[in-house]
Amino acid sequence: MSLKEKIQYTIKWTIIFIVSISMIVYGVTKPIQFSDFSNSTNVNVSEGHKIMWSFYSYSLTYPLIIGFFEILGGISLLSNRSRIFGCILLTIILSNIIIQDYIYEIVALKSAIFYQILVLIILFFDKEKLKRVIKLLFTTSKFSKNLILIIIALIIALFVKYYETRIL
Repeated sequence: MSLKEKIQYTIKWTIIFIVSISMIVYGVTKPIQFSDFSNSTNVNVSEGHKIMWSFYSYSLTYPLIIGFFEILGGISLLSNRSRIFGCILLTIILSNIIIQDYIYEIVALKSAIFYQILVLIILFFDKEKLKRVIKLLFTTSKFSKNLILIIIALIIALFVKYYETRIL
């Protein structure tokens, strides 16, 4: 392994550890963070922050679900076999957090963007594997063979959806 490869390898694993540890810690502390409404009445935070804190604190179930997926994504980064899955999962979670933090003016926005950038860098390091995954997911050979069945299924789904809105 050349010096350049050793440096890249060290950088890659440093980034993996930063994101993984952070997501696991965020996931584990999520239920504690939103266990009460006290921050929703804090006068030192924005109105958006109070609204979002009230939303998350209303039921512990949602923070538990988000925390579980943060932990799962963080752990998945540590294995070469599940790293792409972890990056995709964390991108979904972090995108949601970034949107909420932006809309509700949460100060953690910069942190969420930082972790998302690090996830993208991890994907860049694993770009060949990512290309294989994307190619496998979007291979069109079976799609084109079953195009008629897909069109029929779409028509049936639209028909069912139309009547669902009338009945329910």
